[in-house]
Amino acid sequence: MLDHIVLATPDVQASVEEIAAATGVRAELGGHFQGRGVYNHLLALQDDAYLEIIGPDPNQADHEGALPFGMHTFPERGAHVPHWCCKAGDTIEERTAAAKAAGFDIGNVQPLGRVLADGTRLDWHLTVGGWPPLLGGLAPFLIDWGEARHPSTTAVKGVRLVSWHGEHPNLDEVRRAHEAMGVEIELREGPEPALIAVLEGPNGSITLR
Repeated sequence: MLDHIVLATPDVQASVEEIAAATGVRAELGGHFQGRGVYNHLLALQDDAYLEIIGPDPNQADHEGALPFGMHTFPERGAHVPHWCCKAGDTIEERTAAAKAAGFDIGNVQPLGRVLADGTRLDWHLTVGGWPPLLGGLAPFLIDWGEARHPSTTAVKGVRLVSWHGEHPNLDEVRRAHEAMGVEIELREGPEPALIAVLEGPNGSITLR
């Protein structure tokens, strides 16, 4: 089941305003990933999913080292959807091992967390692989929230995910990966890997890819 869609952006505030202008709903601060150089804003979607708008954190301008989701490619791509995440719960280790056994190394399960807007922490476990992502991002990363409160319950509501699909030139390979991982997404053949989401709010819609 879809957990969240990642919109990586060189300017979080600019992307928040662009989505708000199109949909009529403004994402609010999710939190800061201290020591990782990034922060996010969130929009709740239906079915306990959400959109994560993530980019370089002005409060961590002195951060050194790589940023997540291939953000070094921003001068070429700008804001885009590089990846997505599926709920795994307490099956995360089992499903990660099954993917590796089938030839799809999605990385290892690691702890991660961020400081929320109110100063408290949210912690979880997820798979962390290399970059660029497997199958151009069509193979999702997996997450286990444990006892943590899911971000979709506290994120701003009012936007619906009206369309969500992936494109890839080798759909058979993508389907094999998804079967091994126990995940699903609508797939369409395309010339290159892509993840495309259409969001709709009270004022209109926007396509993210």
